Amino acid sequence: MRIEPLGDSAWIVRDLPTTPFAYAQAIENSGLDGVLEAVASYESVGIYVDPTRFQVEQLNSVVWHHASEQVQHHTIPVCYELGEDLESVSSFTGLSINEIITLHTSTEYRCYAVGFCPGFPYLGYLPPKLDGTPRLPSPRIRVEPGSVAITGRQTGIYPLERPGGWNLIGKTPLCIVDVESAYFPLKAGDLVRFTPIGLNDYNALRGNRL
Repeated sequence: MRIEPLGDSAWIVRDLPTTPFAYAQAIENSGLDGVLEAVASYESVGIYVDPTRFQVEQLNSVVWHHASEQVQHHTIPVCYELGEDLESVSSFTGLSINEIITLHTSTEYRCYAVGFCPGFPYLGYLPPKLDGTPRLPSPRIRVEPGSVAITGRQTGIYPLERPGGWNLIGKTPLCIVDVESAYFPLKAGDLVRFTPIGLNDYNALRGNRL
């Protein structure tokens, strides 16, 4: 492993002996003195610490091989009829809208990281035929919560109203973040499947928690 300082109160760990999410879970579970949070990304882990208590040598004692047992599986309903950019994705990929939906729902995605805004899951990887869809030329000023989107090799869900430049292919009726109650059910390492629903089911489920 390579352990590098990020200022006075954070470290980044590269060349990990396991997946970033498993190592981050192990850090969180280890009870190391001075560790405030461990955050997984695609290839590394950021560790935020209280520098008055944390000793970097502690990381050598972390046992990581049982961490992946905490992975959760989620099934998220999506109304693809509400996908504002399905037509443009169809034009770019040469796939019909039904083919896009079938492909998007055929894969179980790993949550590699959570970021951009609270609870936004970076999910990968898209099936090869959907791979490479570019970002929008100009980001939208407002993307509604629950919007399911794709770009490059990734798919994700906007949990809160935010600007965004990904291609919107549907919406989930479920709440996947509640900041006030600290509800963040999707975590790095989790596995996610999408399932298609119609407008009636979307309206019936709207506002339910994941």
